[in-house]
Parts: sequence; C-alpha cells; structure tokens
Amino acid sequence: MAPRFNLGKWIGIRGKPSRDSACASLNPPTVEWLLQHRDQTKAQTIGDTPLASLYRMFEFIVTENTTGLRGEIQSFFNHSSWPVSTIPDPNDADPDRYAILSVIPQFLVLAFNRLIEKGLPRGSPPILSNEDIDELRSRPVVLEELPPWTARVTKLDKTLVIPDMDGKTPREEERSPHFLNLNIIAAAPHVLFG
Repeated sequence: MAPRFNLGKWIGIRGKPSRDSACASLNPPTVEWLLQHRDQTKAQTIGDTPLASLYRMFEFIVTENTTGLRGEIQSFFNHSSWPVSTIPDPNDADPDRYAILSVIPQFLVLAFNRLIEKGLPRGSPPILSNEDIDELRSRPVVLEELPPWTARVTKLDKTLVIPDMDGKTPREEERSPHFLNLNIIAAAPHVLFG
C-alpha cells in the first residue's frame, strides 16, 4: 500500500513549496500504481480542498470506482464555495496524471451545469420543500466554467490506455472524447447524478 497523500494544505507538486511539510515528501499515486491496486476502494489522497478532491476523482477514474467517483463529485457539488473555475493548477510533474486531472473539470462542468440548468444550484439544501423550489427557481442561473489552466495541458506524446476491469482496452463506443483529445483511451466515466 502506498503512503496516503495529504493534499489538505498542499499547493503544488513541481518543486513548489508546501505549507504542509508532512506531504512534501509524498507523491500522489501514479496511473500504473493505481492499475496494479484496483482492489483498493479507499482513495490514497486525503484533505478537504478542491485539489484533494480532484486527485481523489483521478484515483476513482483510473480504478473504475464509480461509487467513489460519484460520491466525490456530489461532495464537490455540495461545496458551493468551490467554483470549478477556481480549482488550482496542480502543475503535476507526471504527464499522464496531469492530463487526466485536466479532463476532470470538464466532467464537473457537464454534471454541475446539468443540475443548475434544471434549477438546482450549488449549495441547495439536500431536502427541498415547495418553498425551497420556488426560491431556487428565482435565483439567477450561474453556470460553472473550466479553470484556465486546463486549456494549457498538452496532449500526451504516447497514448495512455486505461483498461477496463477485465484488463481490456475500452471499445470505441465506450471511449470518452474528452480523454481522447489528450491521447488517453479510457471509458467515459459515470459523472451525472441527481
């Protein structure tokens, strides 16, 4: 088992200083490590920040942990003070991990804007009364946007394949176009909820 990676106060990987010296020596798990440890259901990344959440989503996508991924996306949605557009650039030195991290905000925008357009803005109460529904519908619609850093992440030189749970390359109709844009062959994750 790899050491848990604490992103609670983390501000960078590429040689940037960390405010949390305990995590300065730890590295988040690689794609290869995650593929070898798919039986692990618990995320290796800990912390309650947008970046820690992004790394947990990365882990759940690579390990095909749909339940973990959906729960993490829902948790991020409920943190209404975490606009997707302000997710910090992780500046991850691992090109494969960085490419996957840069695609995840696209899935968040897709999932969140679907709910927002239906009249359920972020920060909505978990149980809604008729009065709550009327109040939510009266609010201005504020859609999520991508963080600028995602557009700067370059396509991988070598194709990265994230096999399915049977170790097979995902069939063409299952592949995510978002990942394909960065030369990653991976199944489209189940990101819609609610």
